[in-house]
Amino acid sequence: RCYILSNKNGKIQLSLRQSRLNPKSNSKVQDVEITCIKDVKKGQLVRGYVKSITPSGVFFGLSTSLLSRILFQNVSPYFVQKHSLYEKYLPEGKLLTAKVLGVTEKHIELSLLPEDTGMPSVLPESLDLPRYDAEEEKGEADDREKREELKKKTKRRRGDSERHHPLSAVRLFVIRIAFKIHHSCCSPPSTHFPLLQEAKPKKKKICPADENDSGIEVYYREEEDDDQEEEAAKKKSKIKKHGEAPRLQVSMGFTWDEDMNAVEMPALNQKEESSESEEEEDPQSKLKKQTKKEKELEKQKKEKELCKLEAALMDPSRQPQSADDFDRLVLSSPNSSILWLQYMAFHLQATEIEKARAVAERALKTICFREEQEKLNVWVALLNLENMYGTEESLMKVFERAVQYNEPLKVFQHLCDIYANSEKYKQAEELYHTMLKRFRQEKSVWLKYASFLLKQGQTEATHRLLERALKALPTKEHVDVISRFAQLEFRFGDAEHAKALFESTLSTYPKRTDIWSIYMDIMIKHGSQKEVRDIFERVIHLSLAPKKMKFFFKRYLDYEKKFGTAESVLAVKRAALEYVETKSSIADT
Repeated sequence: RCYILSNKNGKIQLSLRQSRLNPKSNSKVQDVEITCIKDVKKGQLVRGYVKSITPSGVFFGLSTSLLSRILFQNVSPYFVQKHSLYEKYLPEGKLLTAKVLGVTEKHIELSLLPEDTGMPSVLPESLDLPRYDAEEEKGEADDREKREELKKKTKRRRGDSERHHPLSAVRLFVIRIAFKIHHSCCSPPSTHFPLLQEAKPKKKKICPADENDSGIEVYYREEEDDDQEEEAAKKKSKIKKHGEAPRLQVSMGFTWDEDMNAVEMPALNQKEESSESEEEEDPQSKLKKQTKKEKELEKQKKEKELCKLEAALMDPSRQPQSADDFDRLVLSSPNSSILWLQYMAFHLQATEIEKARAVAERALKTICFREEQEKLNVWVALLNLENMYGTEESLMKVFERAVQYNEPLKVFQHLCDIYANSEKYKQAEELYHTMLKRFRQEKSVWLKYASFLLKQGQTEATHRLLERALKALPTKEHVDVISRFAQLEFRFGDAEHAKALFESTLSTYPKRTDIWSIYMDIMIKHGSQKEVRDIFERVIHLSLAPKKMKFFFKRYLDYEKKFGTAESVLAVKRAALEYVETKSSIADT
């Protein structure tokens, strides 16, 4: 049942939308139909199909009449040089979810990036492609390094200019000496340092100084000017509060007779100190250069280690050893239930039950809904997990969910097997009773329950179960059910009762060659040679079709060649010739 959209030039376009097939139904429309650009809004999430891949981007079909373009930078967060990768992972007709970035009168710009759509990236992380944002960060880091180098160069130039400029080195010293002289003019000329020390015990808080302090403060770099200006401002504010200025303290006697030429001596000393500091800075700069080389060597070592790691990760024979390894594997093969089960087993080995449950839930959400068997494998693993480590309530919750999302009969049978394997026979028997009520017409349920009872040694219960099965199942299934019960009896129960079942069935249905073949196979395994030969003799004297008789004669001959003598082989051949002669004589008459 289809809806015809158009019929032009001998091409018919059809639609299977439920909204078109049954317009009166109130079922919710998952993907609203898009017929023109006006139906699309900025920020909207839409679904569509890949139409083609060109050098300018990916063309994306939102409907039969509306195409949009996706730039490569909006297709994936990874930088791709070979466009063949896009053709591999974005085949024509692939259904994807995209976000509308912008809409104009003629164009629609879309994005497939995970941060926009909330879906996984179209290109897997296992390809190890460089990211766009990583390249930008690298460029920013390079810019930062260049800025820092420029700053260091300017600081060095400023420091050199200060060292070589006499005024910059002596400037503050001269001002402070002049300031002290101006204030000391009021004091008697014979004042010496010991008297100053005695006169200033209370002013140490204003201008603290050590015994070895010369009172000379030299500023070598302009970087520290701001901090020191703030400190000076604080000191000035303190001085203003106390009403007095701090006085100069020197470690030697001081006379007021000397000229200002004496000021040049500290300046010379200062130059010597600056030259010494330059000599001290040279080895530091050498150390810095050495550390840069060491950093480069460390980077190279890290890159080599990363290369080794990547090569190890790319090795297909390598077994996963961590949760990250399993994450990579399930990203590359999301529909493989074996990988998900191994991931669960990895957490269970570390007794991380909650993590194993979380992995199972992730698997159920990730595996495609078309992969029914893969999903069922995960459900069975989750049932096993809850049976071993959970409670009866948690197991029943998982069981009810599994019945909703899978074929109920398969889920019931798997849970019965889980109970039987974990020796919870009471729960298994209760579940089988429920199954017999719910799935009465299913032959496999009766057979599985019979196998369960025979393994428990309940042969009488198995005989009663066969009578119930023959009453519940249609008559056309009776012969097959009896033969299957007889086979189970041979394997787990009473062999004599199994023979009786076969004999009664063959006496009622003597021309069922399939039952004869099964009976022969079982007797060759479990019976004596006399019993096997009796069955063959009975079969070759039946009035069956020539093709079927030829099959049984061939089997009889093979058996005698393997277990009999030359005389028994000749006897079988004579019997075959007699059968052929009788058939030919009947045909002549």
